[in-house]
Parts: sequence; C-alpha cells; structure tokens
Amino acid sequence: MRGISAVLGGLMLVAFSAGASAPPIDYEKVGMVGVQRVMGQWVRYIVLRGDSACVTVQIFNAANMEGLVRQKEICSLGEMHFHRDFAFVDVWRVDFEPNRLSLEIEFIRLRGSGHEVRPCSIEIGNGSIGDLECSLEYGSVYY
Repeated sequence: MRGISAVLGGLMLVAFSAGASAPPIDYEKVGMVGVQRVMGQWVRYIVLRGDSACVTVQIFNAANMEGLVRQKEICSLGEMHFHRDFAFVDVWRVDFEPNRLSLEIEFIRLRGSGHEVRPCSIEIGNGSIGDLECSLEYGSVYY
C-alpha cells in the first residue's frame, strides 16, 4: 500500500510543484503527501520514506503551489530529535483539521523496550507553522 501511495504522492508533487519556489523534493523517497486549504491558505505536508520520519509542512498562496509563504521541517518532539533520541519514528497517518494537521506517529524508545503510537498535531496559523505536539511522556527512559 505504501508503494502505491508513494507513486501517487510523487505524481501529486510533480503536478503541484510546477513553478513552485520550494526547495527540490526527492520524489523517489516520498511516502505520504497531502494538500488542502487550511485557514484560507494552501498547506502541503510531505513525509519521506526511509530512515527519516521528518515531516515537511509548507504554506503557499495559491493552489498551484506558487508563492511559498512558509516552510518548516519537523524532525523533533520538543528537545527529543527523531534521529538521536529514538530508535525508530514512523508517521502512520496525517489528516487536515480546520487549524492544524492531525498525525498518528509511532515512537520506539532508544533504550529499553516498547513502542507507543500517539496522536500528535501541528498547528497551522495565518502564515505560521507550529511545532509538533504529542501526548508522549518525557523522561530519561526515552534517551
């Protein structure tokens, strides 16, 4: 299923990136992508496959992805970086809400055992992109 979504995501990115002023995206690594109007502006999220669970969120002025207003790559939860402080992080789902992106993310601890799948969100404002917020417990067990 991820293979099909990656192909569709790549096609969607090609269609929506024509003429965009955003940095180039490695289309071969796209795992998930979505575009929707949020708070009167066009918001696109991109999640790449592979060892990076980072989420890139972009805000554009127009539906054709021209006029990049803001871009933010999110690779951490507070002070905890996905690559340093977790053994594995995977974005399972991303949905658009009226003023935010709603995500479901799997976190596997760096030390110890166990994993957690947690609801998370990224607030979208007028030309602004918030930080990742999750109901994940902070503490030394995650380091």
